[in-house]
Amino acid sequence: MWIKAMLIAFLLNGLSSYGLRILAGMGVGEESTPVYLFYWYAAGMTFILIWAVFRREPLTAKAALIGACMAVFSVGGQVALGLSLAYGAPGNVVFPISQGSSICIVAAGGFIFFKEKVSTYGVVGILLGLTAAVLLSIGG
Repeated sequence: MWIKAMLIAFLLNGLSSYGLRILAGMGVGEESTPVYLFYWYAAGMTFILIWAVFRREPLTAKAALIGACMAVFSVGGQVALGLSLAYGAPGNVVFPISQGSSICIVAAGGFIFFKEKVSTYGVVGILLGLTAAVLLSIGG
């Protein structure tokens, strides 16, 4: 169940960033970002809880703690991204920094805390992600 939930979270997290960009473009990002993110994350949490109830999978304390930690970091990143856009930072700077730092933090966390071994495909994936982040900053 959790791998599907993570895939949904990644998709929705990207859509959330797009919404933040729209709010900033409309000139209402400063006051709307916290409210937007509150409802976005509340809806996501509700969706996951309903899904878990219907799947009848128990929620362990460890899973809840990991989920809560991930949520705190996700919300912090989205707030920083949204407010950066709202206060005038250009999207071609904000998005690559956001995506590149996320890739680096996740990869480093896997290496350091979980002693993950990265295959050639994993290294290629990390490099492609970082390359994409750099390409996003070109031509802004």
